[in-house]
Order: sequence, then C-alpha cells, then structure tokens
Amino acid sequence: MQRESIHEEYSYDGRCRFIVCRKSDYFEVWVQKKIIDEYLNPDEIYFSDIPDIKHIADSLERAIEIGRECLNNLFPEPQQETCRIIELNGTKRERIAEAFRLAYTDVSARELEHFREVYEKVGIRLLPAAEKLYEQYGGVFRNYYLELDEPKYNNDIFLLFYSDLGDTRWSNEMERRFEEAMFDIDIVREFAGQEVCPVGDIGFYYPPIVYIGEDGRLYCVYEYKEEIDVFAAPEEIIADQLSNHMPVALKERKTG
Repeated sequence: MQRESIHEEYSYDGRCRFIVCRKSDYFEVWVQKKIIDEYLNPDEIYFSDIPDIKHIADSLERAIEIGRECLNNLFPEPQQETCRIIELNGTKRERIAEAFRLAYTDVSARELEHFREVYEKVGIRLLPAAEKLYEQYGGVFRNYYLELDEPKYNNDIFLLFYSDLGDTRWSNEMERRFEEAMFDIDIVREFAGQEVCPVGDIGFYYPPIVYIGEDGRLYCVYEYKEEIDVFAAPEEIIADQLSNHMPVALKERKTG
C-alpha cells in the first residue's frame, strides 16, 4: 500500500530509510529497505517495509528520533578510520631523515633469518654489511608511508628488499629481480673496488637497483643513465631523487 510520508531520511549508503506518516492524532514510523530487482524500472527507486518494524509516536519530533534510532541500530554507519599523521619539518634531507627515524620498527630474528635464507637459496653471497642494512632499514615504513606534497606520487617511493618479494603475492618476482641485479654485478664490483651484493630497489619513481659494498656504501645502478651513484644511506638515495617533491608528513597505514 502506498503511503504518503511527511518526512523521510536515509541510511548512510542509501539502501534503507525510515518514513513518517501522519494519522489523525499520532504519527507512524516505518523502516524500509531498497528493492533491487532487474525487472523494475531502473529510473525509479523502490522501497519495501521491513517486517515487524513499525512505531507510533505522539509528535513529529519524537517520530523522527525513533526513525533515526532504528536506522542507527539496524544499519550503523561504519566508523571512520583515523590515521595518525606526523608533520615533518626542516629541509628535504632533514625531513626524510626524521621520517626514517620515526618510522623505524625492529626487524625480528625470524625476519633476519629469512633474509639469509633467501640469499642462500639463490646462491648469492650475503655480505655482513647487507645484513646490517636490513636490520636497520627492513622495518622502516612498515606502519607508515611518506606523504609528499603531490599525493599521487606517494606510492612511488621504494624501500624494497628483495627478500620481501618471496611470498605468493609476487610469484617469481624475487627471482626475476635477483637475475636482473646479478647481470650488472661485475660492473658494480669493478667500480666499487670491493665485493658487493644486491639488496633491493631504493628510491623514487624509477628506483635504482642498489648494491652494498663490504664497507657499507650503497651503489645505485639506474635504468635511465650509465653512471653509478654512491651513497652512505637509503635516506640519501631518496632525498637525491625527490628533486621536484617535498615530503610533508608520515601517515599511518590503514590496517585490515
């Protein structure tokens, strides 16, 4: 039966509503759900009563209160996730260094053992300097990401150790990355004048393949230039590449 409502309100997603109808000396509150049926006119929106939900009130104000309570109890609006944001200050290098410090989390003994196992599996000699680098940086940006002044590039910052590619999400990605890294290792070894081993991709947008030497220095091989750059720490690599963007904050990653 079609009712003439004098007031209606919808749930947060528009799929439910309550309507208030006036009677001679009281008000009725009906709660309804949207009907989704491919055979109905797509230009019309249809609602049907939820069985056994009908309330009576002696005033319009009370009827509206009851209707809102019903919607909230039956179809509560999801709580908005609040993400912690830490503003960064100083020069670009100072901001990045601060971000690395604040985003640090410990690497567990099991994670470090996994790191060793990966290199053993692919037959690459793992340098002690590489283990030390992983211990220091493997847990950075685990719970936070670096937010830039141009947000669409936030996901283009990489601090990626190849051992992190070993799960099913990446299939054979880990092996492919190692193969690419080993293709240039002799060139890097000759340039560095010492033994080196690949550790991962670190940088921005088109990140370089990064190798570490026995002395802890980082050697960056780029896809788009022939020169090999040398840095003391991952922070320096990212700062060097963020030529046109300023880090503004650390933002907590959403979970779940």
